[in-house]
Amino acid sequence: MTGAILVTGAGGFIGKAVVARLRETSLPVRAGLHRLPDGRDPPEGALRCDLDDPRSLDAACAGASAIVHAGGRSAAAMPDQLRNLLAAAERAGIDRIVQLSSIAVYGPAEGRIGEPDAPPPTAAPDDPYCAAKRACEAMLRSWAAARPGRRVAILRPGIVYGRGSDLWIERPVAGLRAGVLGPLGLRGEGIAALVHVSDVAEAVRCALAALTGPGQGVIAANIVGPETPTWNTYFATLASRAGLPTPRPLPPGRLAMLRALSLPAKALARLRLPVGGLRFVPAPGELRLFARAAHYDTVRARTELGFRAGIRLAEGLDASFRHDTTHP
Repeated sequence: MTGAILVTGAGGFIGKAVVARLRETSLPVRAGLHRLPDGRDPPEGALRCDLDDPRSLDAACAGASAIVHAGGRSAAAMPDQLRNLLAAAERAGIDRIVQLSSIAVYGPAEGRIGEPDAPPPTAAPDDPYCAAKRACEAMLRSWAAARPGRRVAILRPGIVYGRGSDLWIERPVAGLRAGVLGPLGLRGEGIAALVHVSDVAEAVRCALAALTGPGQGVIAANIVGPETPTWNTYFATLASRAGLPTPRPLPPGRLAMLRALSLPAKALARLRLPVGGLRFVPAPGELRLFARAAHYDTVRARTELGFRAGIRLAEGLDASFRHDTTHP
């Protein structure tokens, strides 16, 4: 690849890590931001890349050789935003795309899960995020098939954690601290398919390298770390690394009471009113995830991308709670 690589969502948790990793390997990178900072010069290599604004996308894509799509405003907006991006890529003559999808595309499926180009239709979407990610993957398969020479790598990361992770570090720690999260008994014995954000960034680098070689069409690969404990184990380990007491178990009766109390609290939180720790009570979708016994194959990541996740849980959590800026 001779032109720069455009990374959408470069201001987000995963996008920042991808930009940093690509720059470490001396690849030319454009850090696409939804909006540039007000009143000061943008960071080096940053440019406006608003997925809802075709003119912004045309400027961001011009002269780029590949796109890493890590952006997205919401599940509802994802398909339209990708449609805008693919149209801009076509106008710019870009034929290489790495898409950050998710294991969420497999829905409620359990057991051993492979790496099909398209998720099996037997596992119906169980939430809007799953449906949106599936729609985006289908759009990319159609885009790749529409013209010879186009290639797409669809990466399906698991539970992406690390320093700055709101979903899987900061919010669970807040819930543990507030006593509204803890061991859930059988409801917490599902598999936490964890992967550190630095491993995800390296998988993106490997995918870009794979797309420059021979081949055609779509590569779809699960990206999961070397350790996948139960969620109960993860919560206990997280509490320990955060310096919190061993969390108390949450029996079904107490969890049901907290769920009932949390509904009005979460509504008030959306209005930016103080509601305490109740806003961190697990939502129904999270509880389904915590009980899901799914093991995700990573064969295609190794054989077709040359990628193998290497950051173990202790190392990843230690880096997440260090007070310096060192990453594994």
